[in-house]
Amino acid sequence: MSNVRRGYIFLACIASLEAVAWAVISLLRNLLVPGKYTSLEDTALQIAAIVVGLPIFLVHWLWAQRLAGRDPEERGAVLRRLYLYGAMATFLSPFIANAFDLLDGLLRLAFGLRSQWGIGESYRYLGSSQAALIVHHLVAMTILALLWAYHWRVATADAREIPEEGGAATVRRLYVYGFSAAGLIMTTLAVVYLARWLMFRLGGGTVVSREADLIHALARLAVGLPLWLIFWRWAQHLFSAPDEEERSSVLRKVYLYLAVVLSVMATVTTLTIVLADALGRVLGSSQPGGGDIREALAVLLGAGLVWAYHAYILHRDAALAGEPATTAWVRQLYHYLVAATGLAALLIGLGGDITLLIRTLAGVSFVRGIPEEAAWFTALIITGLPVWILPWRRSQLAATGSGPAADEESRSIIRKIYLYFYLFLATMTVLGSGVFLVYRLVGLALGVGQSGNLLADLSQAIAYSLMAVGIWLYHGSVLRADGRRAQAVQAEHLASLRVVMLDAGDQSLGPKLRDELERELPGLDLRLLDASAPGAPAAIAQADLIVGPWTVVLAGDEVAQSVAASQVPKLLLPSPKEGWYWAGAGQMKRQDTLRQAARAVKQFAAGQEIEARRGLSVGAIVAIVLAGLLLLTGLAIPLLNYFL
Repeated sequence: MSNVRRGYIFLACIASLEAVAWAVISLLRNLLVPGKYTSLEDTALQIAAIVVGLPIFLVHWLWAQRLAGRDPEERGAVLRRLYLYGAMATFLSPFIANAFDLLDGLLRLAFGLRSQWGIGESYRYLGSSQAALIVHHLVAMTILALLWAYHWRVATADAREIPEEGGAATVRRLYVYGFSAAGLIMTTLAVVYLARWLMFRLGGGTVVSREADLIHALARLAVGLPLWLIFWRWAQHLFSAPDEEERSSVLRKVYLYLAVVLSVMATVTTLTIVLADALGRVLGSSQPGGGDIREALAVLLGAGLVWAYHAYILHRDAALAGEPATTAWVRQLYHYLVAATGLAALLIGLGGDITLLIRTLAGVSFVRGIPEEAAWFTALIITGLPVWILPWRRSQLAATGSGPAADEESRSIIRKIYLYFYLFLATMTVLGSGVFLVYRLVGLALGVGQSGNLLADLSQAIAYSLMAVGIWLYHGSVLRADGRRAQAVQAEHLASLRVVMLDAGDQSLGPKLRDELERELPGLDLRLLDASAPGAPAAIAQADLIVGPWTVVLAGDEVAQSVAASQVPKLLLPSPKEGWYWAGAGQMKRQDTLRQAARAVKQFAAGQEIEARRGLSVGAIVAIVLAGLLLLTGLAIPLLNYFL
């Protein structure tokens, strides 16, 4: 079945089934919930949705099932798995919401509080009776559970026939880790609010410990903890199975590192607020803004537990399965993201304290007062320094060590993005501060500048310019060291590398590739041979890398036999030949072929694995977007804490 037809069938299935499911739920609620008023017009609309939608769903679903029964491969289609797991997700999500509302309502009734009905429902004609609450939510939960169970049964049967691999396994992982994350978030929030409620109840004080907070926390824990345990145990079972694809899953690494990053950011932010409050009190600030310490302790408890557990799982995964090359970038992204966030906080704190020092020496204080300003900026320094230095030191040790792993770390694209990002940030800071400094000085010389304390006016520009120059020099030196290392590794490989290029009659391909390689890799021992030359077999026997069009192996002559018998790597170029086609690879332009071949030789010369340049996968794009958002959040939090 074509993907277009699959897309049509499954879109029709999910749209019609959702309409029927919620029409049935609404109709049963109208009939069964005591005291609920509904208009005849609403009932007519619900019946119409069922009468029209159910046949549409059945026609398309039976069509899909018939096609799957005829073609076993259809059972393993990615779009079919996407429909099944997507449908289960659309049923499980409202099931969880209804379960939470039901437990919350029952606990409220048990504590003698007024029940709060679900969001989006109209209950102005209802009382808060226990019977109405139970029936309202149980109706939805029953219908949703039945639909989920049916689709789970179909998905399980499909998986027995066609194992879930490739895209189908990715769909399953999205389902598993998505609901595991939802359960983890609910459980963490429950722990935070339970700890907060308990500390306020036992410690007393001016903050009221409300029963409603306890009820919400208990309901979250009762729903979130089983949800997380079920899906996380499923994920752990998949990882423990003898499946290399599952062990090298990018989504698992993204899930684990994302949990660690978020918990680290929550911990650092909370510690910054606590330290700012404590330092403000020590310095005599009249407006300490940290709030009650118990609020922070509750957040630290929840974030700390998430951080510690997922860091332990990451270490255990590495001990059990190592770190596949396909997931190394996730670890690098985590380390550099945390380092970037910590360095941003450190720089903001340093810039603020230096500015404050200059303005104090000039006899001018900030509007909010010196103690409070000093407390916030110093807190940022104290929390930002370890958050930056620990992952950065680990990354530096990995990049400056010895061996192929260190070479790979120093060449990492994520490392380069991190370094050039701060180079760019430093350059833009110098640009902005420099323009302001020159503007004020020129204005002063011309007698048209603003009046006032010049040193105080220039304090912030001076502080951030000094820091920007330091950041530019340091990160520039790291980049230069990485470049020297890469050149040394390349020179070491080139010194003992002999490359033989075979030209099988295409006189334009060989010379152009030779020119490209000589320009990219000066000093490379490169020999271009005519495949029909008498000395070609002897030269092939002495080569460390053989490059040539794939047609050279078709000749069946002595040269082809020498190429086939050689044990060294062979780089074959997809030159066109009439009547021969490459499955899965379209025709390449001559310039693209030359560029890819030159890149492959450079990879081999640098000791890297030869691989084609491909676009980013969906998982990589999602991870990079999330990392960018997290980095922006990390940069914004210290500023928001200060200015708001």
